Amino acid sequence: MASPHRPTVSTRSYDGHERRHAHDHHQIVLPIAGTLDMEVGGACGRVGDGRGVLVADGVPHSFRSGGANRFVVLDVPAAGLVPEAAVRACDAFFAIDGALDGLVRYLVAEAADRPLDPVLAHHSAGLLLRALETRQPPPPASPVSRDPIDRALALMAERCGEALTVAELAEAAGLAPSRFHERFRARTGSTPARLLAELRLDRAEALLRDGRLPLAEVALAVGFSDQSALTRSLRRRRGTTPGAVRRSR
Repeated sequence: MASPHRPTVSTRSYDGHERRHAHDHHQIVLPIAGTLDMEVGGACGRVGDGRGVLVADGVPHSFRSGGANRFVVLDVPAAGLVPEAAVRACDAFFAIDGALDGLVRYLVAEAADRPLDPVLAHHSAGLLLRALETRQPPPPASPVSRDPIDRALALMAERCGEALTVAELAEAAGLAPSRFHERFRARTGSTPARLLAELRLDRAEALLRDGRLPLAEVALAVGFSDQSALTRSLRRRRGTTPGAVRRSR
């Protein structure tokens, strides 16, 4: 299956033949009716009866249905919506709780007769991937940095595509906003807003060189309102354009 350039959401049914393949995009399969027995990267499970599956890009998987069936399928480009490492850290099979069930019902209604509108597909895929990421058990605790600014920098790196405020960063650092701003500048030689803008452009350039997402999707993924805003920021801060970055691959 060709990799989509942007998230797509549609409904599908499968025949009873067993098939095995891998694809270069993430795929989420959510049950509407019937079941789908799957093996994903060595893990076996069943999609149906309140359980879905997330297949990361490049992971070999096999599947076979039993009887009449129908599923909501999200095909998501491997770069852009959430960090690749976050997707691979998620368990393949997951329970569909009350909140996720509401999203599934919405997608079923919207994609019943035709593929979901591209804008709705983009936001639905991002919401679902983020929801699955937050449902994973927390990783083992690592030693806490002695420097509170390190905690703010880690938050900025993790959520550079979001509209983080100084108050949120100061809270992560455990400092009052005025004290945080002073210590942040002493540590980095920059302000939080300027450094966050640079982190966004770093990620945008990485996605542009990857080449799998269209410019509009790259802009949304890193926190810009549209591709024009990203283009202006690249030109103003780095003296280049999205096209030039793509060609430098």
